[in-house]
Amino acid sequence: MLYLYARVSTDKQENGRDAQVDRLVRWANEKQDARTYTADDVIVDEDVSAHSVRFQDRPKGKTLWDALEPGDVVIATKMDRMFRRLADMASTIDSWKQLGIRLVLLDMDVDISTPTGRAFAGWSAVAAQLESELHGQRKREVYAHKKKNGQPYSTTRPFGWTVTKGKDGRLVGWQECPKEREVGARVLELRATGMSWSRIANELAYAGMKKPRGCRAEWYYDSDLPLLALAAEAGYPKIAQGAWRVRGNGQTQPAG
Repeated sequence: MLYLYARVSTDKQENGRDAQVDRLVRWANEKQDARTYTADDVIVDEDVSAHSVRFQDRPKGKTLWDALEPGDVVIATKMDRMFRRLADMASTIDSWKQLGIRLVLLDMDVDISTPTGRAFAGWSAVAAQLESELHGQRKREVYAHKKKNGQPYSTTRPFGWTVTKGKDGRLVGWQECPKEREVGARVLELRATGMSWSRIANELAYAGMKKPRGCRAEWYYDSDLPLLALAAEAGYPKIAQGAWRVRGNGQTQPAG
């Protein structure tokens, strides 16, 4: 059986869902005579990093992995849509080779089930991993520079603030979030009664107090609340939560 696989993270448009799906469907319909393929036949992992999540641990990757049988063929557009870690690529291809499963990458135009194909795949995986690690290094350098100069440097926002963006979609500043500051005041009030963080999280949930729109999680977890309380006590300074620490005198100040 033929499986078409695509992965979408935060890459640019050329690696977007529609571009991958269109190319995979066109290739399958040109190469296969038994049936007609559509976009619904493409298995897509969305918002998943191949650098940090190995193939068989991704939501759709695991589904595909569990469905594969000897003789099946997996098609992807590029190596980095499948793997960004050499170890992940090597272990997956080795397992599939033993099971008689083939992997074909359209941009390489080689069959990974052959020795030559595996050699090309190895070189490509090394390049993908290097590109991913260099990209991460560049981001850390940019974030460090912006943090040093008091600029917004990631979507990890300070508690009590929301991110504002320009017309180009880039971060340009912080905007006060009265709704979250109301939550912060409530957290301090409940904590003063001796209530545990987990109990406070439950109380907030019962009261319908959610995080600002755009946050990955909708509700406040007990792990969020100590930092929110620190921010509230300090008057919500404009630094990201990862920069907080409590000094020996009990005063909350930015680290570093």
